[in-house]
Amino acid sequence: MVSYPIDIRRCRHIRTNGTQCGSPALKGKELCFYHEQNQPREVELYIDGERYSDGSIMIPPFEDAHSIQMVLRHIVQLMLQRRIDRKDAGLALYALQIASGNLKTMQAEKAKPTQVVVEPDKAAETPLGMTPWSATGEGHDPDEDEGEEAYEEEEEAQPEAQSSPAPPPTADELYDSLTVDERTMIRTKWHDEGMMDLSEYEDYLEHDALDPLLLTIRRLCAERDQRAAAESQNSETPADRPLPPGTRQACQTRSATMGSR
Repeated sequence: MVSYPIDIRRCRHIRTNGTQCGSPALKGKELCFYHEQNQPREVELYIDGERYSDGSIMIPPFEDAHSIQMVLRHIVQLMLQRRIDRKDAGLALYALQIASGNLKTMQAEKAKPTQVVVEPDKAAETPLGMTPWSATGEGHDPDEDEGEEAYEEEEEAQPEAQSSPAPPPTADELYDSLTVDERTMIRTKWHDEGMMDLSEYEDYLEHDALDPLLLTIRRLCAERDQRAAAESQNSETPADRPLPPGTRQACQTRSATMGSR
C-alpha cells in the first residue's frame, strides 16, 4: 500500500452515491482541483420564456452514473408536473445521454493521486517526466511501479484467457444491449423481410406480450447453438465419440473399465 505525506489532505467532496473523492485536495483548501471548479449548482427554471422562474433544479457534477440518474429523475418529475418545457426536457435528456456515454472515458483517464496537482501556482516547476509529487529525481513514484507490475501480470495472463474464448452472448443479452432506436430499426427491417411472427407482433401491441424482436432473437440464437453443437459433434474423431449403447464394442469397453477398478 502506498503511503502519502500527512500534510496532503484528501478532497472532502461527497459524490452522489455517498462515496468520498479520492483525489488530494489543493494545498490550503478542502477540495481537489476538479471539484474546486465543479460543484453542484442550482439552476432556475423558466417556462415559455417567462421573466420569473417557476422553481429550480440542482445539477451535480456528471462524474458517475448516480449523479446522472438523479438529474434524470428530476427531469422526469418536472415533466410530469408540467414545470419544464418539453423541448428543454428533450435537450436535457440528450445531454444526459452524452454524459452517460462519456463515463467510460472518464474512468479510463482517471489519474493517480501523485499525478494530481495540489499547488497550481507551482505547476511550471515540475520537470518533464516527473509527477508533481516526485521527490526522488527519478521521474516516477512507487504507485507507478505497482501499476507497471500489474500490467505485466495482465499481459502474462492474457494468452491463457485467449485459449478459452468467452461463450457467445445469449439472446436476452443481445436484446438488452440494443438501444430503443436500434430495436425499432431492426424490428421494422425483420418485419419487412418476414422474419417475425405476425401473431407475436399482435400480442405485443394488444396484450402487452413479450417483444417479438426478443422472441425472434431467441429463435435465431437457438438455431446458432444447434449449428455449433452439430459442427462440434462432426469435428470429433471416431475415437472421441461415445459408443452406441448395446453394441459389442460398448459392452467390451464397459467390461474392461469395470475390470480395471
